[in-house]
Amino acid sequence: MLCKTSKNITMTSRRKFIKAGLLSGLTAFPLASYSNAPAFDLQEHAQDDLYTRVRKQLLVPPNRIYLNTGTLGPSPLPVIEKVAAITRQLEANPGPENFGSLNSEIEQVREKVARFIHAERNEVVLTRNTTEGLNLIAQALHLNAGDEIITTNLEHGGLEVGLDFLKATRGVTVKKVELPLPATNPDEVVRVIEKSIGPSTRMLVLSHVNTITGLVMPFHALSKITQSKNIFLVADGAQAAGMMALNVAHMGVDAYATSGHKWLLGPKETGFLYLKKDFQEQVKPVFTFSGFTAYSASSGTRNVANLIGLGATLDWHEQLGVEKIQSQTKALAAYCLNELKKIKTISILSPEESSLASGIVSFSPQTFKNNQVAEKLAVDEIIVKVLPQLNGIRISCHCFVSKKDLDQFITALKKVLAA
Repeated sequence: MLCKTSKNITMTSRRKFIKAGLLSGLTAFPLASYSNAPAFDLQEHAQDDLYTRVRKQLLVPPNRIYLNTGTLGPSPLPVIEKVAAITRQLEANPGPENFGSLNSEIEQVREKVARFIHAERNEVVLTRNTTEGLNLIAQALHLNAGDEIITTNLEHGGLEVGLDFLKATRGVTVKKVELPLPATNPDEVVRVIEKSIGPSTRMLVLSHVNTITGLVMPFHALSKITQSKNIFLVADGAQAAGMMALNVAHMGVDAYATSGHKWLLGPKETGFLYLKKDFQEQVKPVFTFSGFTAYSASSGTRNVANLIGLGATLDWHEQLGVEKIQSQTKALAAYCLNELKKIKTISILSPEESSLASGIVSFSPQTFKNNQVAEKLAVDEIIVKVLPQLNGIRISCHCFVSKKDLDQFITALKKVLAA
């Protein structure tokens, strides 16, 4: 429950957004260019326009430092209000609204997704989350017993469940490659994965941004290898969308699945799946049997309010500037990692190399259990993610996090580790 002060702040902010007309078009923000985004100076972070605009739109109380966007991100008020407004419109006349004007709106979301990831609308499927997107591929992709799928030893369970399904139902082999920890350069990562490829390898399934370490997988380089060997390349983009600019064509992937409710800060239970045209013949689940449209006979009724809210989220990101967000999150993460390196009783799990680094920084305490550390930080309203693997703790440095927030986190962490 919000404290009285936080509630007053929230209500004041809400009234300001309504007056500004953010519910209809989110037009209060000047459009930021996708290219030539200025480098972010952490020393000026307190006055930074992006941080100020984003932080005041969140329902996260002022005294809470939320460093767990990699699990679920807090939606900004414009998105929350958009979903609420569509829900009211729908519930006033459910049948005609759902299958009338609102159906047209959710179809437009596919166009927004296509633009956001540099794809075509007929390559986009709206889903509920990353796991569902990956599972649609696992259910429908034709593989034979003995065919091999390569992934890594540091993947999310949502990715792994589809591979387990293929092992149990198709008799495929799953090989988990051990990634360098931390990795030092892209060539090192590519060599490790390329070395694991054999004559039976049919598919690589890898995270775009690794959920454990934050490593950015060098997909463009890997795609040159997979394309030359007729191997499918599939990306789990759960930790990437909203953190960085996406270009699936440049990445060279055959499929890309992600969620709207992590770094995108969108409505919960939203996501999308990119299926490259050439790959669509290989993947034909029942869900898309009637076509890729947002609503079809095979998809059934959709959650139109949340899906339209996803579209509003993409508009919001484009207006803020996707590359500006990327620059800021990377700068924050680099600062966080540098400060963590000064603590002798932890091991850094995330890469320092800029081309491999993301907005995620993970570490492992050497003298405490990770859940003990997280629980003590939570007492000070510092929210982090416990990683079961490697006794790890993950820090998500989104653009609504400040240098001051990170300094408070580091100070609190040192206090916990010194106890």
